Amino acid sequence: MSRTSADRKDLKNFEQLFHQLQPRLYAYCCKYIEDNELARDIVQECFINLWENYESVQISYEFYLFKAVHNRCLSYFRSERIHTEYASSVKIRIKELEIHPELPYPLTELYVKEVNALLKESVSKLPEKCRLIFMMSRYQNMKNQEIADTLGISVRTVDAQIYHALKILKIKLRDYLPVLLLLFPHFFEK
Repeated sequence: MSRTSADRKDLKNFEQLFHQLQPRLYAYCCKYIEDNELARDIVQECFINLWENYESVQISYEFYLFKAVHNRCLSYFRSERIHTEYASSVKIRIKELEIHPELPYPLTELYVKEVNALLKESVSKLPEKCRLIFMMSRYQNMKNQEIADTLGISVRTVDAQIYHALKILKIKLRDYLPVLLLLFPHFFEK
């Protein structure tokens, strides 16, 4: 049998497997993951992983997929637990800073430096035009009209680029956002 006909046969078998197992895997995943879209994504990722390793899987595909969904659910819970614990500790530290900002805290200065470095690094990775406009706005405190006049572009373009920069930074720095909003509130104003 030629490789092309073997590929077609594999694809047909895989499609059949998908239609047979996807609803059961999705239901299985939903027992653990309450977010339906996330559960659907987890199952989809497991099928993609199976397809990428289709020829090398040595156990039944059904067992492989159920085990893969199970493991992805566990990974999700671990990452959520770590994220929640970290967010909780950040919230406690922010409250301490808000209540007693005058009290010295040995790690505060180090933490502020670390967060500031992360912010600068994230800004440096923005697309060139977006970064230039954002830096003119935030570091040089230029008004949007001044930026537009300096660069010879419309104010609307400046607004759009700043919006785009804020969107990227909020996604990249989402774990640090509460601290950033406390330390650098002007950075995240629209």
